Amino acid sequence: MARMIPVHGPQPVGSQSRAWLALFDALRTGLPERCLVVHGAGWVTTGRGGGPPADGKADFIVADPERGLLLIDVCEGGVQYDPSGRRWVRLGGVTGSAPITDPFSNAQANHDALMIRLGSHPTATPSLPVHGWAVAMPGIVAPPRGLAAHAPAELILDRDALSQPAKAIAALFDTWTRRGSAAGNASPRWWWRAVEDLFVAPREARVLLRHRIADDRSEMVALTDDQVRLLEMLGRIRRQTIYGPAGTGKTVLAITKARMLAREGMKVLLTCYNKALGHHLRDTLADEPGIRAAHFHELCWQVARLDEREVETPSQSAARARFFDVDLPQLLVERLADEPLSFDALVVDEGQDFLPGWWPVLDRLCGDQSDAIRYTFYDDGQRLRADAAEVPGREGALVLRTNWRNTRSIHRHLAEIEPRAAEADCAAPDGVPVAFEPLKPSRRHALRRVLTNLIDAGGVAPADIVILTGRSAARSQTMQVEQPVGRHILTAEDEPGRVRVRGVQAFKGMEAPVVVLTELNHYTAEKAQRLYYVGASRAMNHLVVLDDARPLNPRR
Repeated sequence: MARMIPVHGPQPVGSQSRAWLALFDALRTGLPERCLVVHGAGWVTTGRGGGPPADGKADFIVADPERGLLLIDVCEGGVQYDPSGRRWVRLGGVTGSAPITDPFSNAQANHDALMIRLGSHPTATPSLPVHGWAVAMPGIVAPPRGLAAHAPAELILDRDALSQPAKAIAALFDTWTRRGSAAGNASPRWWWRAVEDLFVAPREARVLLRHRIADDRSEMVALTDDQVRLLEMLGRIRRQTIYGPAGTGKTVLAITKARMLAREGMKVLLTCYNKALGHHLRDTLADEPGIRAAHFHELCWQVARLDEREVETPSQSAARARFFDVDLPQLLVERLADEPLSFDALVVDEGQDFLPGWWPVLDRLCGDQSDAIRYTFYDDGQRLRADAAEVPGREGALVLRTNWRNTRSIHRHLAEIEPRAAEADCAAPDGVPVAFEPLKPSRRHALRRVLTNLIDAGGVAPADIVILTGRSAARSQTMQVEQPVGRHILTAEDEPGRVRVRGVQAFKGMEAPVVVLTELNHYTAEKAQRLYYVGASRAMNHLVVLDDARPLNPRR
């Protein structure tokens, strides 16, 4: 049976609804369950291209995800066409014969208006499925040649045709296929989805997503009593390693502790692995003269004064990797031999990604003092470098057990991907469910649907959205799509009013209210799973996952 919307058919009150009811029953029982049939539909539009509004109605719309769309109008009783006056007359009935408007011209006009309305929907594609129209006359047997030149028998669903509705509807799709109404190669399923959204999805007064996000964030911004107690504890310990899954506030604690140390008169180094996080730390602490904040490689470059020495980064990939992993830290050590630089305290974020040879370099920056103050924050679940060292002091690490970044919906999802995330409780609001979006018919159309839902319908500011890809932003397929995407521009930079695109690895340690995760399917399952955890955990309030990032083996 077909899916009928509304579920119940028209009530038979007099002869006016008998034809409707006959067609309703024929389509409901005769079509396969994949078909969606909407009856009594109406719509309004604002027009297209400055033209007049294309308002319309349809007695029935048949959406077949394998064939296309048909609009069917119903004509009651017997009819007659007078070609000399181009007049249509309904025959018989209680009141006798009466003129009526041309049912075939009406059906065609309503069909054209429907296609305009569907074409303006965010999920529509440039391709068109097979689409057409017909007039149902359940009370008559149509003449073999039809009723008029523009009313051929092949566009009439009469009594005989409706005795075999599946065959009759298939014949209509064949007719419109021959007439060449399809264009492009997009699946009709995407137009079927637009029909469902317009005529089926319940209409309700909703809280805009941006308001929901704002309400959730208001509960997630202050330091908790547990975090304050931890900071007080660190004030009595010279060296401590702190472990916490994603979202447990490691970076917030690192920044706060660095400030506390600086305000005690200490010279503090705050460093991390990730470049974007390093810049965030630098900008956040720009008003603290006692703190030097930089990611590790930037620190090495600056201390070694490589700009003055006009050192250039190698272009060949293997040489470039060796330069950052080995040569650059060694250049810093060499500079320290000539110009000692000593910090009183060291705070390290993302300690799980530091290589074995980097920890001695950091010790040199503290004057090789065995009792120098050092706090290291880490999460093995976010380790993206297989060659990283074990974090010093991990055996006695303090453990953070509360997720304050992600809503509960996101936290529950993260726990399915990474068991260690389940070790933490989540004190945030429940938030909106994680969304999964098909990557069809193309990447551009999928992104258009997502951004339309988030920005145009949900009211989310573009600056609050980041699209995270498994590749770097410059090499991602996302940045190669034709722009604009709907009404929105994607950017690999920080530009007001535009949606950011970042690589997962480059965004590690950062966060955003809304994350759209994509392009992980070119990695091994293990690497993709780890990148998924890192990328998904960046979302504070809402996570959207495209098909090519969907986790392969969620742990349940």
